[in-house]
Amino acid sequence: MPRRRIRQQRRTASRAERLRAGLLIAAGVIAGAVIVVVDLGADNSVVPEVASWLDPGSSDALTAMAGTLAGTDLDAAHAYAQRAIAHNPLDDRSLVIAALGATSTNQIARADALFAHITTLTRRQPLAETWMFDVAVAHGRYAEAIGHADAALRRRTGADAEVMPALIAVTDGSAVLPAFARELASNPPWRPAFFRAFARSKDGNALALIEAMRRSGDHPGPVEVAAMASQQIAAGNVGGARAVWQKGFGRPLPPLLSPNFESATQLGDFGWSILVKGGAQVVARSEGKGHALEVEPSNTAKRPLRVVQQAMLLDGGRHAIRFEGRSVEGGDTVATMVVRCAGDDLELGRASVPAAQTWSETRFVFGVPAADCPIQKLVIEAVPNLTQGGTPALIDNIRVE
Repeated sequence: MPRRRIRQQRRTASRAERLRAGLLIAAGVIAGAVIVVVDLGADNSVVPEVASWLDPGSSDALTAMAGTLAGTDLDAAHAYAQRAIAHNPLDDRSLVIAALGATSTNQIARADALFAHITTLTRRQPLAETWMFDVAVAHGRYAEAIGHADAALRRRTGADAEVMPALIAVTDGSAVLPAFARELASNPPWRPAFFRAFARSKDGNALALIEAMRRSGDHPGPVEVAAMASQQIAAGNVGGARAVWQKGFGRPLPPLLSPNFESATQLGDFGWSILVKGGAQVVARSEGKGHALEVEPSNTAKRPLRVVQQAMLLDGGRHAIRFEGRSVEGGDTVATMVVRCAGDDLELGRASVPAAQTWSETRFVFGVPAADCPIQKLVIEAVPNLTQGGTPALIDNIRVE
């Protein structure tokens, strides 16, 4: 018995805090209600307080007044909501405020009942769905929990900030994970938003999520795998990023994605990210050898201008980069290739793109520190063209050795 009491106290505190944090969400949902004053011919410009005074029997006017007060005086809002419910027991907006009022006095059982009732009336109240998601998880009703999360997220409201972290936490060994994976397999409209949130989160278990998705008959797409690998990079877990890539794509993470510019796809932190619009573009090689990167000379910058980059996960020690390059019409060197540490931007090595009109190969050696540089950036820069005589440079076939 004591154990049950402790568990109930923890659950009560968590849920009360969640609803208080979600108060602004509820106020935002409810405040959009249209004020209708029955039989008095009033229009929507009548303020809620006046409308509720003119027609105290109008549940719409009472609900509007409750919504106006919800963010500042929950007790007063609760009183108006109770009056509105007396006139219209099916008014989900007032029921939400009544449930919030129950949480303010720690009547969690009553809040449970009210929010459950709301979700049977409508799926348009994300705060009620968020609350019932928590209730369902606490009672082991996992499929029901995911249904509530889905209903909340489909409304595209502030509930996302509450539900997304909860769904990310589900991936970390929770019994809810199989039900969640089945929901993802149905391709809900919030699936891309979930993986974007996952990439920015410090929580979650990407490997467990990938496995659960496969068991449900689904599999993450390339952008989704890259988002999960990028999450590991943000956490500084290079081994985790490689493991996620291997499990998601079925092959090891390459040192560079699209080293010969045959694919312009960027997958999270991997692949070429164009930093300066117009500073670089992928073009067809005139010799019929696929594509190359064309870098425009920098005619305005006083220092090298970073135009493209991508992440690398090289082990500590000695490495080399080999690449082909040339100038479009000959002349000054207008581009350089630089390797930096991703964290502190420490430069590890660089080489200029050849200025000759014919393709030639360049190689430069650099060392990756054994510590404090788990992630590197390969950056291609446009060199300041102070003489205004440079022409675009072409780069192709980059190799990491």
